[in-house]
Amino acid sequence: MASFYEAKMLRLFERYELSDNARTLFKAFDDFKTSRLDEAGLGRLIRLSLNHRSALVNTMVKCANIMKEKPREGKYCLSIITGCGEMLEIADKPPQDVGFPGFVKLPPEIRNRIYNIYLNNDVDQPNIIPHPKKEHCGCAPHEPPAHERFTKVDMELALASKAISGELLDCFYRKRTFHFPCSCEMHYHLTHNAVLKATIPNLMFHWCGPRSDVAIRQLHKMKQLEVLTVVVSRASSRHLSQREKDIRNFFNTKRNAFNWLPDALGWEELISLRGLSEVRVEHVNKRKGDRRTDDDRKSLENMLHVYLLRAAGDGH
Repeated sequence: MASFYEAKMLRLFERYELSDNARTLFKAFDDFKTSRLDEAGLGRLIRLSLNHRSALVNTMVKCANIMKEKPREGKYCLSIITGCGEMLEIADKPPQDVGFPGFVKLPPEIRNRIYNIYLNNDVDQPNIIPHPKKEHCGCAPHEPPAHERFTKVDMELALASKAISGELLDCFYRKRTFHFPCSCEMHYHLTHNAVLKATIPNLMFHWCGPRSDVAIRQLHKMKQLEVLTVVVSRASSRHLSQREKDIRNFFNTKRNAFNWLPDALGWEELISLRGLSEVRVEHVNKRKGDRRTDDDRKSLENMLHVYLLRAAGDGH
């Protein structure tokens, strides 16, 4: 039999009254011959069902009887018997020890559980701190490693294959909060790391730097972002929004005495963010910068709760 479709065209399954299981197996056998199904898959299909194996044996017996009664059908019957024999031979082959590549055949739930154990995700994890800084800006970096708590994570499994790397990194990013020392650094990593940008649900950043507006604008494209922590300091309003700069060209009295948070670069982008489930505002580490007042921190947090927790697409 040249192919399953030739047998179907000649109506051999109906003429010989072959079972539906036999039809299914010959379709799978045709997929195997055209490389749409591998040998291991075909073998499992036959081994894991007693009905499939018995269907092959019954088909061989039925075709042999037809050959005795109708010798002119011998050509097609012999082809079917040969196909059944080849399938039984494949099913009887002992499974090869494929080693680690068989891991990708496991269900996604089991693979994710293995990744969580490998990455020690069941234990509370400290924030992930990109170190050292990549962006060459004037913003203060994180504390030196001597003052921060780091947990080394073995990521060698990510080198096994491209598919495993993507799944492992996805599992790694989803369980951790990435803490960026400034808006500029956040913009750098979200621009140069597509997997990071498309995966992390928890993000923390110090609102400061000359790229705050474009950095916060990146967050609008992160549909999976759930929890956002904004760290504020006196440096948050050091760089002014273009709107505030234009206003100060005409109003140059008390507006220049103190920079309020609504004057800061990135304010409009921040309050227009939507669809988050949780938002927090924290003071900067005292060793890193000058803190704002508790009133500033709480007022910003209250306002972000009103705006950022609205449903995505709510422009009000």
